[in-house]
Amino acid sequence: MTSAGEKHSVNDELYVGNRCMLRVAGEHFLVGILEVQKAHIRVTFPGREYPIEGLQVTVEFHDELGFNSYRTHVVRGPETAGGGLILARPVESRRTQYRDSCRVPTDLTVQVKDQVHVRRYDAALVNLSAGGALIVTPAQFDFSTTVEMQLSLPGEPRYTLIGQVVHATGAPTRYNITDKTYGVRFVSLEPDAARSITRYVWARLREIFPSA
Repeated sequence: MTSAGEKHSVNDELYVGNRCMLRVAGEHFLVGILEVQKAHIRVTFPGREYPIEGLQVTVEFHDELGFNSYRTHVVRGPETAGGGLILARPVESRRTQYRDSCRVPTDLTVQVKDQVHVRRYDAALVNLSAGGALIVTPAQFDFSTTVEMQLSLPGEPRYTLIGQVVHATGAPTRYNITDKTYGVRFVSLEPDAARSITRYVWARLREIFPSA
């Protein structure tokens, strides 16, 4: 489980001999860096005739706390099995931290608003943890917006939680086309609220995995 962080400049991870994960069309491959030039990098790859020129890919460097990801594209695909790839050299990376709390899916609804505005919006609570939540709502929030979320869990008091938008994407097809999906990281969560969320998370885990 991860949460997205801020962008960084390309650093010294891109050097000959280093190994990383290459994400291609949703699949991950362990590759090694063979060459680093001003405009491109060359990496190992097990396939042949795939991926093709122009395909968007992501280079990821993982460690114990998270990973740095570099978005780029294929300049030249492999010409023989194991022939390697030429990728455009990326110009920046995004740091993603691993989550330190378990997140569970929900079918609940919350109310959410920009902290500096009055209007509240209903939001589908897609998943929840003591560290944050994923919501779908018609509200229009910018990256890093501070939001207030009214959360009422079954058998628990209602809490007003303060969070920060850490990523935003379009909504899945089962929602309205104008809705957006937001990842919210909680800020300064009160101990009572954290305990309520933790109790709910463990109850949901027992429902999802009854033999656990």
